[in-house]
Amino acid sequence: MKHIPKKQQFIYYTQALALTGLSALCMLAAAQSSAELYGAIDAGIISESNTSNPALGYLPNPTNRGHLTEMKDGGVALSFWGIRGSEDLGDGLKANFALQGNFNATNGTAGGPNSTGATSLFNQQANVGISGAFGAIKAGRVISPIFSAFTSTDVRAGAYFGSGLTAVVGMNSATGSFSGANSNASIGSLYNDNALVYSSPVINGFVGSVEVTIGGVSGNATALRQSAATLTYSDPNWKFDALIYSGHDNGLIASFTPTGNNTDRLMQMGGLYTDGAWSFATAWFKGSNPSKSVAGMNPALLGGAQTSGDLTMFSLGLGYKVSATVNLTSGYYELKDQANAGNHANMFAIGADYNFSAKTKLYLNAASVDNVGSNMNMAPEYGVPVTAGGKGAVSQGITTTAFMIGLRQKF
Repeated sequence: MKHIPKKQQFIYYTQALALTGLSALCMLAAAQSSAELYGAIDAGIISESNTSNPALGYLPNPTNRGHLTEMKDGGVALSFWGIRGSEDLGDGLKANFALQGNFNATNGTAGGPNSTGATSLFNQQANVGISGAFGAIKAGRVISPIFSAFTSTDVRAGAYFGSGLTAVVGMNSATGSFSGANSNASIGSLYNDNALVYSSPVINGFVGSVEVTIGGVSGNATALRQSAATLTYSDPNWKFDALIYSGHDNGLIASFTPTGNNTDRLMQMGGLYTDGAWSFATAWFKGSNPSKSVAGMNPALLGGAQTSGDLTMFSLGLGYKVSATVNLTSGYYELKDQANAGNHANMFAIGADYNFSAKTKLYLNAASVDNVGSNMNMAPEYGVPVTAGGKGAVSQGITTTAFMIGLRQKF
């Protein structure tokens, strides 16, 4: 055996100890911080009995381009991807970040509109924050806490086909000032730039959240400012939620020429009860424009429809879990325009999900919507605007039916 000098042995031992220590530090760092890639791909085929002028987006208009069958992204929710992570700071504190944006599974395009109308890669959220025993704080672009609040008491769970979410989009359309060109919606913005959000820890089943956005307009502290508060409760049988949202300079025109007017107010209360395989839900919404609650009329270039700053919506839901793999849901959503007498819309939606696994599901949805009034164009599916229901006379209206089958896989 070859003799190794003691000096050389010492060098070898020192290197071995250094490598061991470095490995231990790497393992410790991995344990203290983490990051993951996550998301979902959702695509299906939709058949809808009528569609409106796509150039006007969600602005109500009488155009009827006829029956449409197409491949559509997002029957449950739009496809998205994201990166999120956390770092253990000790003493129960964690630093957190989240980056999340949409992509279209049908053509591969990525991103979506932010509050200014520009296209953002991470159009859903891009934020950083700290969490601990006190709750959680995050700052940046966020998904407003109002979304998780009102969808928690919807049997249809805020699906992009026939749910409380599509009904709220219908409320926004009825104002005549929401085209979908930016995420600064007319009633209850679900995505907010420049936001601060605090969420409490769970206390006896209750969680509270508060949100405020920084407008960032020189000389006008209220311009573009948004604020919201939510309270939710959950136990094995019951779920309740209540929320209020107040926004300044929301809508198609106001968001691009901010003056600080209070143009957006949404209030909602809902409850969901689960008894074994059955689920029952109900909710009430009121959306308004405090600066202009009366009726109006859009110019022809914006569709020429009536406008409203005073809307209410009521919903009922029924669900039945057939087995561990099959789930049936249904919902009824009724929208009324309090500023334009007789203008209303109602939607009935049903769905069946077959869960191949915890991450993959096949879904089948159907819905029928009746729109009456020139500013009523509640649509069954998010992203496929429909023909508005006439010129405002109660005798006029249009019925839209839609069916969709699709597959969603999480990763």
